[in-house]
Amino acid sequence: MIKQTISIKNFPDNFTDLFLNTNLTKHQFAKEVGIDHYQITGYLQGTIPITRSIVKICDYFNCSIDYMLGLSDCFAYPNMQKGFKKDCFYPEYQRLLKLNNKTHYTLAKEKIVTSTKQSLWKKGGLPKFEVIIAITYELGGSIDKMLGRI
Repeated sequence: MIKQTISIKNFPDNFTDLFLNTNLTKHQFAKEVGIDHYQITGYLQGTIPITRSIVKICDYFNCSIDYMLGLSDCFAYPNMQKGFKKDCFYPEYQRLLKLNNKTHYTLAKEKIVTSTKQSLWKKGGLPKFEVIIAITYELGGSIDKMLGRI
């Protein structure tokens, strides 16, 4: 079980502000973005989206995931790409581990990651979005960089 002590209080506020400025209904917005309309209500109430959904939302608003989650005050990066690239996660994860003098094993002991998932990540798999957030908070990185958006 991953440690769930991280508070992502900025997401619902940032998402709500941006969503209200669209003047779209939840159904219209969901259709424009390409996600189910019922998810919008959850996001407005603080549910953190899955990776694909947060990327679609941030692509729609041309904003960074880091901004949306309160990791950065930078609304958008100058070289920001749309979508995401799975193969960027693992190399960036390894770089951040080395930079912070940590190992995957130490993060597993701290219940930030599970010890068994690293082999899947090496092959291009992604952890759940909550795990990406936890890793970023723990190691001080950028979600956008981990997902190849910058």
